[in-house]
Amino acid sequence: MALFDSIISGVSEKFDLGDKGGTLLSALLALMTNQETGGFSGFLGRFKDAGMGDMASSWIASGDNAEVSDEQIETAIGSETIDTIAEQVGMDRDKTTSALAFMTPKVVDNLTPDGEVPDDESIVSKIGGFLTGLGGAAVGAVGAVASGAADKAGDAVDAAKDAAGAAADKAGDAVDAAKDVAGAAADKVGDAADAAGAAVGKGKEVVGDAADAVGNVAGAAADKVGDAFGSVSDTFNGDGDGGSILKWLLPILLLGVLLFLAYSFFSGNQPTKPAEGNTNTAESKDGKDAEEKASSVSLEAKDGKYFLTGTVKDEETKNQIVKEAEGTFGEGNVDASGLNVDASVAALKDGWFDGFKGLLPDLKDWKNGTISWAGDKLSTAGEVPGAVADKLKSLFGGWTMAEAANETKDSVDGENRELTEVTLSDGTKLQAYPGGIEDQLVKFVQSDEYKNATNEELKNKWFDFDDLNFKFGATELAPESKRQLDNIVAILKANPEVKIKIGGYTDKKGNDEANKKLSQNRADAVKAALEKAGVGSQVPEAEGYGEEFAKVDENASDEERKADRKTSIRLIKSDGEKTAETSEKKE
Repeated sequence: MALFDSIISGVSEKFDLGDKGGTLLSALLALMTNQETGGFSGFLGRFKDAGMGDMASSWIASGDNAEVSDEQIETAIGSETIDTIAEQVGMDRDKTTSALAFMTPKVVDNLTPDGEVPDDESIVSKIGGFLTGLGGAAVGAVGAVASGAADKAGDAVDAAKDAAGAAADKAGDAVDAAKDVAGAAADKVGDAADAAGAAVGKGKEVVGDAADAVGNVAGAAADKVGDAFGSVSDTFNGDGDGGSILKWLLPILLLGVLLFLAYSFFSGNQPTKPAEGNTNTAESKDGKDAEEKASSVSLEAKDGKYFLTGTVKDEETKNQIVKEAEGTFGEGNVDASGLNVDASVAALKDGWFDGFKGLLPDLKDWKNGTISWAGDKLSTAGEVPGAVADKLKSLFGGWTMAEAANETKDSVDGENRELTEVTLSDGTKLQAYPGGIEDQLVKFVQSDEYKNATNEELKNKWFDFDDLNFKFGATELAPESKRQLDNIVAILKANPEVKIKIGGYTDKKGNDEANKKLSQNRADAVKAALEKAGVGSQVPEAEGYGEEFAKVDENASDEERKADRKTSIRLIKSDGEKTAETSEKKE
């Protein structure tokens, strides 16, 4: 009993549920023990069927319980089930999902202390004991729910009657019990019982209009029963010691009645439920599955103002996005009126918000252009600085980049860049930027300056990579770096006598020692990539210099400091070494 109490207090505190923690627990217990879905074993089987068998096993076995995410709990028990529970308990759907994910491992663990799945009778016994501790009169209600003995609305009324009778110490039908308890609310209870009674009599007969029956039972009856029990609650909480018991009984009793009504009258009339686990589809009017709409966010810069548009799943997500944007651009410079909230869209892709936060510092001086995210697709339009384009590739490396993302503004001598063809001495053709590292290396290797130079003379002749990037804050090369690395490999293979050294550099921002380590690790990563490509013997050295040669002040803008953040190559020779061609000329 103490463990169930701690679960209720824990979930209530974590999700600010107030008195609804106990009601939500009763709904979860009813779901776990529902005989129509296989009882407790059937409940656990849902996780196994959804590919989460190992997770569910950890809740039963000794040791730590594996956590279950909101998406996983919805996949296992079904989105319609969560909708029903959220509506009946009176909670926000997202909060209901999170609370169920929090409670489920703990409840299963509590019901399986011996590391084995008990039979349903034992489970009901445990639940009954728990409810006795909260208020003995509540046992009858949940006992009836857990047993699954009734599959008609008449059974629902009987269950309500038994529970109400136990609470009020009376017998008879549910109408009399409710009237006796409610007193002044007798008219409301009578209306609810009449509606339920009419439904019981006709529940299995062919009625004139199915929609009418559904409306009467699920709509009017449910609302009236809710009103009736609200009055009962007022009556019992007014005086005496019974109020502390009935604060647990009343929501459980109401939930039991509504669940049985739903099972009895909707089982033959509801449309076929989508397969559990397919949480990315929504049923359309014609009965066909339609793909869940993706969230989308666009950030547009326009003459010093910034506009957020798109659609996200909840208000909390919107507020986080707006807060970060205002923190970067200033509260008066951000217009989020076009950013809408729609609970039916899918959540933003995992990691999106971290990427968005990491990108914003690079956008402080951004004047015009648009960056858009939709589902797992990223696109840009207008003027997006090259540094921002590099950052986008780094932060959103797993995203599909739309063609517009390649129309970013990058400059070599102030011109927009386009790949051109570079031909090597062995006839190999490369795609490279004019004036880029490949172009410079090829020309230098063929020059007399290189052929006549000593190693000492080459020490200050560095060539900077211009299209090589690392994942944000890491030493792992970004996927878009492959083209330029492949080009360097081709240049080395075409010039087997050439050897190079890799140099890594950082700007002055941050800790000196950490910068040194980062630059060394990045230089080593480039060297390792070239070794893997088969030219390791031509890359004998790699060294990280950190901020040793940085020139831009650490308080300068990120765009200005970018000049100091680079990975470079220089050619090396043994002391006194000349190329074969030079030696032949001298001889």
